[in-house]
Amino acid sequence: MAAQSFQLVMRTGPIPGKIFDLASNELSIGRDISNDIVISDVEVSRKHARLIMQPDGFVLEDMGSTNGTFVNGQRLVSPRVLRGGETVMLGENVSLVFEAAYDADATVVSSPAYEPAPETVYASPQPPMKEHPVASRQAGVESSPQVYAGQVPAGPADLPEYADFTPEEKPAKKTWIWVGCGCLVLLCIGVAIGAYAFDALNLYCTPPFNNIFYCP
Repeated sequence: MAAQSFQLVMRTGPIPGKIFDLASNELSIGRDISNDIVISDVEVSRKHARLIMQPDGFVLEDMGSTNGTFVNGQRLVSPRVLRGGETVMLGENVSLVFEAAYDADATVVSSPAYEPAPETVYASPQPPMKEHPVASRQAGVESSPQVYAGQVPAGPADLPEYADFTPEEKPAKKTWIWVGCGCLVLLCIGVAIGAYAFDALNLYCTPPFNNIFYCP
């Protein structure tokens, strides 16, 4: 397991972003260059505060500073154990965040980076290209004969009045038409035969037709 260490990261002050590694069991903080952590700011006293490593963590203690030492906005009146993420204020201008860190030599096992599967690109189908007639003749390819679009309907089934009929209904409709035509022809033949018999047998001279027709 990696050995745990701690650090202070300056958020506001002379050098924002500067990191102070807490590598000793006791560190002094102040404006004087004799301190372990030197912060050049008018709000910071020469000997402002100190950090002492104890079994439960680093303990922050104010050293009688003029402008005070604060943790999360509360002024220290006695030593306090720092927790990760807490903000330490030295006066009003300098703020530092207490963070836990790990040794740089520690081996870190990272999970493999996720690699998304390559995106599949679907190409839209291209319409077939029309072959030039000259090129077709040169290549010896015979083009199929074109069908005349304006063909004459083959029968009553192709006429507009039959457009609403299903393919099964169209033959039956044609059959009834032919049956009707046949009946009409037979009726005409029957009338012609009856007229001929009526005249040949002189039926018009018999009652009651003799009162209608002239009979010599």
